[in-house]
Amino acid sequence: MLRDRLQKLKAEIRDDGAGGDADRPEYDDLDVIVNRLLRAGRMPGPTRDLEPNMVEFYKTPARVVFGLAERVSWGPEDVFFDLGSGLGQVVLLVHLLTGVAARGVEIEPAYCEYARGCAMAHGLGDVKFIEGDARDADLSAGTVFFLFTPFRGEVFCKVMEKVKAVAASRTIRVISYGPCSAEIARLDWLRREGDGGGGEYSLQIFGSLGGDLSGG
Repeated sequence: MLRDRLQKLKAEIRDDGAGGDADRPEYDDLDVIVNRLLRAGRMPGPTRDLEPNMVEFYKTPARVVFGLAERVSWGPEDVFFDLGSGLGQVVLLVHLLTGVAARGVEIEPAYCEYARGCAMAHGLGDVKFIEGDARDADLSAGTVFFLFTPFRGEVFCKVMEKVKAVAASRTIRVISYGPCSAEIARLDWLRREGDGGGGEYSLQIFGSLGGDLSGG
């Protein structure tokens, strides 16, 4: 069973860390294994041009996703969102490793269709992919949000305002990887968990401060 195979992999790498290089994302044999396990058909290329401040898709290293699943204390009420979910691997892995409901938001139609096909091929009913702009998507069910630097500038600010609106009603966590971590660290409604060491390409986890955040 796919879930059992991934859980075995998770146990094998638990003591091996889930960091990354300070200057670039790092891929290894675990990515090859996960790609083979999750792939469902030929991977597509993009069909639309990116708007300004939208970043080209790169896969999150599998080791980073395993670290994410390990470091977060998950509960049955959690709903995970990957903002800029690409081909869906982070969403699929988080659901398979933790059992929580998982959602991906992706503006590229071909990527979204491929991710849905992967979820269907593996019978994952509590995984959903939302095709559309994260600035317009309904994020209200989310409790844990992940970003691998999918946007910059104005787009990033507008998306994070939507996430902040969710945090006004419940405690949430925001998990980041890549250059966006520095921008998230500047937001006064989030607090970084841990010392933030490990460089730009290391997993960073932030918690919302709670209370009424609507006043900015």
